[in-house]
Formats: sequence, C-alpha cells, structure tokens
Amino acid sequence: MIKTALLTLPLAAFACIVVSGAPRPETSTYVDGNVSSLKPNTGGTLVFKDDTSMMFRTGLADVAVPYASILRAELGATQTRSHDLPVPGVSALLNRLHKTETQLLIVEFKSGLGEDQTMTLQLAKPAASSVLATIQEHTPKSTVAAAKTPAAKATADKAAAAKNEWWGDGYWKTVRNQDSWASKEAANTNSK
Repeated sequence: MIKTALLTLPLAAFACIVVSGAPRPETSTYVDGNVSSLKPNTGGTLVFKDDTSMMFRTGLADVAVPYASILRAELGATQTRSHDLPVPGVSALLNRLHKTETQLLIVEFKSGLGEDQTMTLQLAKPAASSVLATIQEHTPKSTVAAAKTPAAKATADKAAAAKNEWWGDGYWKTVRNQDSWASKEAANTNSK
C-alpha cells in the first residue's frame, strides 16, 4: 500500500503539470541587452512562474519579466552549429550530420522602475518558437511580432512568391499570368 501511494504521488503531480499546460523551463543564454544584473553570454533558465510573468534565472541573478510589461517580442536570426569531432569512420559522418540549431529571441520590456530594457536570449530553435507562443498567449497581440528581421521578411516574401509561381508561367499565356505577359510585351515593344 505504501509503494502504491509513493508511486501515485509523482504521477498525480505530473498529470497536474500536463493538464495545466504550464510551459516547461527552457535552457537559454543571455546574449545581449541592457539588463544591468546580467553579463553577455550568461547561461540560465527561462522559467514560466505563472500566468503573469516569466523569469530568467542564472546562478547570480533572477530577472522577472511580467507579461504586462512586455513592449515587443520577436524571433531573431537562426544559427546552426555542427559538431565536428575528430573521430574516424562512420561516427565522423554522423557527427557532421548532427547539427544544433538555435534561434535568438528579443524581448523588450519595462523594468519595475519603468526603464526600457532589452534581453536577447539564445534558445534551441523549437524552444524559441514555443517561448514566443507563450508570450503571445499572455500579452496583447499588438506587442508581439512573429519575425520582423529583414532576413525573415525576405524569406517570407520569397516563400509567398514561390507559392504563387508555376513552372509553366514562363512558357504559356494564361489568365493566371496575364499581368506578367502584358508587362513583358510592353518591355519588348519599347526595346525595338
């Protein structure tokens, strides 16, 4: 009976965490910003205490960020790091194929004293998206941008253009590509 009780307590606690949908703590690195209690390249854990705030915890300092004080949050650049280890044979090939992707998360917020502060955190790529989604759930939509970096905008524009392109548009005149053929004919007429 005691063994059953000891087993059910951890399972019940785990079930409460899963059912509540609380985000899990994420390992991250403070890369840049103007938070005075943190130095660049400080490792820590991003903890989601409750529905009102999140906290970046390091060994030396804890920085609380209430969701209500977040002015802007966005995803930044993605970085890929391969694990090149000098190991001969098949394991060397596997090490080269295994790459770690990280992404920057930029958070601008007001401190408890009313000062504008910025934190740039480096997280695992899936974790960065998850953290941004958590911030989006707890803040007004006008303050959070999904990805506003110039590289992200260019990628999104290319993806939208590629989605509308069809390989046959360069060969046949159709209703679908009528605008492009009219501009090409005008360019050909002017060049003659």
